[in-house]
Amino acid sequence: MGVIGFKKANCKDCYKCVRICPVKAISVQDEHTKFVANECILCGQCLESCQHDAITVLSDIEKVKRYIADGLPVVATLSPAYLGIYTDVEPGQFIDALFQLGFKDVRESAEGAIYVTTQYEKLMREGRMDNIITSACPVINQFVENYYPDMIPYMAPVVSPVVAHGKMLREEFGNSVKIVSISPCLAESVEDLKDSRTNGYIDAVINFEELDAWLEEKDIRLKECWQWRHDRVNPMINGAYATSGGINMAIQAKGGETWGYQTLFVDGIEPCREIFESIRKGDINKCFIELNSCTRGCINGPVCGRSQRNRFKAHLTLLDRIMKGFPDAPPLPEHIRLERSFEERRAIARVPDEQEIRSILSKIGKDSPEKELNCGACGFHTCREKAIAVCQGKSQLQMCIPYMYENARYLSDVILSVTPSLIMIVDEQLRILEFNNAAEVKFNISREEALKSYLYEIIDAESFQEVFQEKRSRINVRVDYQSYHMKTMQNLIYVREQGVVIGIIRDITEEEEKNEKRYRLKMEAVNSAQKVIDKQMMVAQEIAGLLGETTAETKVTLTKLRDSLFDDGEER
Repeated sequence: MGVIGFKKANCKDCYKCVRICPVKAISVQDEHTKFVANECILCGQCLESCQHDAITVLSDIEKVKRYIADGLPVVATLSPAYLGIYTDVEPGQFIDALFQLGFKDVRESAEGAIYVTTQYEKLMREGRMDNIITSACPVINQFVENYYPDMIPYMAPVVSPVVAHGKMLREEFGNSVKIVSISPCLAESVEDLKDSRTNGYIDAVINFEELDAWLEEKDIRLKECWQWRHDRVNPMINGAYATSGGINMAIQAKGGETWGYQTLFVDGIEPCREIFESIRKGDINKCFIELNSCTRGCINGPVCGRSQRNRFKAHLTLLDRIMKGFPDAPPLPEHIRLERSFEERRAIARVPDEQEIRSILSKIGKDSPEKELNCGACGFHTCREKAIAVCQGKSQLQMCIPYMYENARYLSDVILSVTPSLIMIVDEQLRILEFNNAAEVKFNISREEALKSYLYEIIDAESFQEVFQEKRSRINVRVDYQSYHMKTMQNLIYVREQGVVIGIIRDITEEEEKNEKRYRLKMEAVNSAQKVIDKQMMVAQEIAGLLGETTAETKVTLTKLRDSLFDDGEER
């Protein structure tokens, strides 16, 4: 329907919206979520669940502002839910604020509910329908048409109060005015504006969240507004349509006759689903069933604004503010028809065969029925439903939380078991939270015993204490444990969020011994070389000494020989 969408930039891929969607109209593709428009019933649960402002809502607020800025007459049809939502101001003050925004007239859609109640009463009086399911909630109407088309014969063929009121206002004001619905419901924009069976009477739909922002933009403070009073027909008990059981209250106030029908009201998509299943089984017959998609009704709609609202207070305040009688309203002109039809609009998705389903189940560790936990953590009721959703492109394997947990745990256990490093995790009290195989072997204590102990009962924990005191990691810390004859190099990682220290300890005892041995060998080699050098020097010195003596003797001998030769010549 194109009413809501995703902002990828804001999406944190938490998949909360996928889990909470009651009809699984959100698919996951390429790690991102997106709406399947023709399957969405616009219940708004995803919008309320998202904490990251990642879901957008198609808004008519700028269109309405433009109507007013252009000087067009704009009439508001106001959901009676405002009586319970805005509990801290008087109803007249709220209506005055709307006049200050520029609305020509402000009317309550409960005026239309007067005639819808009459139509419901007529259906019971005629008695032609086995069960009668109310059609005042647009979400329920879409839910039935899309997912429970076999319930269509039980749907009351009556328009919603807003559509009925739109027809009345159009009759009263003509086509020159713009009629704007102010509502806490997302689905109303589809029923009022886009559905060919019910559109043509409402020109725009805005919600209370948008209205709050508009009032703030115009600096209009509700508590400072004038207590406006109007002289229109008071819808009285029909204002209770905005809360649980309100339709039944209105029928009771009109006369109380139900012509043999039992009455029931149910809130929430899952309880409504349960009702439909009961009707299918034949367990419920001759019953007038009031259904609301929102718990406590419209006063708890997805776009009510006032995020701190209290639905119980809203319920009590609304009932306190309306008159409990049924108004004496004039009949509608005969040409204003309140009938509507329903038709199957189900989007038929491809159903995978058994082999495909079993293949997906096997990939997430569900290779036998006994392993199908059906925990619902993925958002689907059963593992089989989740596997079908994966085949249809609506889910991904990693959205199976038990599977991902077991997978991560298995990989973690493998890493811890095969790594040669000693790994231990301790909290601020130095209680041991994890202790791997290598640590068991080195410290001669089992993991089970270690997890019951404090680190200082096994080793000197001073280095870990220093990390906790400094609240920062320490890398390549040298620590020796003399009692274990072990030398270590430690990386101590401080994890602030969990308040723990992860110790990754490498035993370097053997490495150090090898280094020491290599050092000793080097020193021995150096010493040996020094001895050789010293010996060579001594030899050199001895040789030099001998050469010196020989040279002196030779010199003396040769000198004597020379002199003797000279002496011989003189004598001749």
